Amino acid sequence: MDSKREAERGPAHKQQPPHDAQLRPRVVAMALMPAFAVISGLLVVAGAAKLRSPRAARDAVALLGIGVPSGVIRGLGGAELAIGVSALVWPSAVTAGLVAVAYAAFCGFVARLMRAASRPVDCGCFGDAQTGAGSVHVVLNAVACLVGVAAFLRPPLGITWIATRPPLIGVPLAIGTLTVACAAYLAFTVFPSAWRAYGAGAGR
Repeated sequence: MDSKREAERGPAHKQQPPHDAQLRPRVVAMALMPAFAVISGLLVVAGAAKLRSPRAARDAVALLGIGVPSGVIRGLGGAELAIGVSALVWPSAVTAGLVAVAYAAFCGFVARLMRAASRPVDCGCFGDAQTGAGSVHVVLNAVACLVGVAAFLRPPLGITWIATRPPLIGVPLAIGTLTVACAAYLAFTVFPSAWRAYGAGAGR
């Protein structure tokens, strides 16, 4: 009897994927969206900061023995800005891959800067903001790179998706994402210097 019912339902019923298999990619895309939006937003801020004030990044690059004009730094800042905006609005494997590459480059740059400088120096990642190159900065860039890799493997939803949610969902999600973005910015710009100052005070 069961075999007869299966035959009547036809091959389309047998090939129909389970509901969980259809839902899982959507859940992953929604879960990745806030973290990917944060690191993409930081790229936008960093790029805009370099466009406005390229001197700190130019001086940091000079410490590695590479002299570049301010126009090159502004060009890099413009590229960061474009990648960040594209990743925020149109997340895809391509934009996520570019975000991951950008943070991998930042990670390598800060690590080299730490070896080249005899004392903590400003890496210039956020323009005039005092973002001292240190191990904390390397770890933060590495984590952001991993988020970018995860988004490359499973592209998340765009930031505009929040606007399509009901207010009871969209508003808290938007506030939470913005709060995490602000905390991440402070972690890049304020925390490294504060941590070094704390360590120096504790060692006395």
